[in-house]
Amino acid sequence: MTAAPVRDHLRPLGLRDAVAAELIKLLTVRSTWWFAGGLAGLLLLMAVLDSGGGTASARSLTVGLTAVSYFGQYVVAAFGLLVITSELATRSVTVTFAATPSRGRVMITKAVVTGVAGLVLGAAATALGVGTAAVRHGELPRVLGAAAEQVAATGVYLGLLAVVSLGVGALVRRSAGALTCMVLLLLVVPEVLHLAAERLDAPFLDTFVGWTPAQAGWRLMSGEWEYALVLGVWAVAAVGAGIGVLRSRDA
Repeated sequence: MTAAPVRDHLRPLGLRDAVAAELIKLLTVRSTWWFAGGLAGLLLLMAVLDSGGGTASARSLTVGLTAVSYFGQYVVAAFGLLVITSELATRSVTVTFAATPSRGRVMITKAVVTGVAGLVLGAAATALGVGTAAVRHGELPRVLGAAAEQVAATGVYLGLLAVVSLGVGALVRRSAGALTCMVLLLLVVPEVLHLAAERLDAPFLDTFVGWTPAQAGWRLMSGEWEYALVLGVWAVAAVGAGIGVLRSRDA
């Protein structure tokens, strides 16, 4: 008498329910709010300590670029990879797979939720930092339009970066290893390519430097929106690779 209702109750989650479940998980763990507070704190601190370098008409706009490039992107990278590596480490991901047996759907829902979260957190923190710097330097009315564009671009960059990091986390499966890979990708790979271009007299390698996530992110935040496509390719490739690894390995 009760078998049919039980089977109905245990049916796999649809995409909409899976996204809702991932959102609940993300919002109810403390680490999400630590990352959000850390990112906002970094941007605010940079705004307070900013000495006003940059062009005379847009000093505050350097705050977002500098803070995200030197610090903020690593915070978001750590946030993105922990979305998956924390579940793999504790094996709580087995519950997720029980509710949503399709591992591709699990990764896609995580990518959607993580990307949106990175976008919102990145845009909000950038707005706080750039707005504070603009008020300090008395240039808010002059830079309002450019600041709004930079806030949007930074949100897009950090949202896509979080998705890239999520994919790397699924590939490596360990937080320390995944974070090391992200630091190498963001910091070391562009420098190595640039050095190789100089030493080997191979200027075409500098073209590849511009396609690495950190450099593409800098250009996107500087107003070159076409680099969002470059970051989108990185995100799709990372998530696709993560799906392949999740399907081929046990949880």
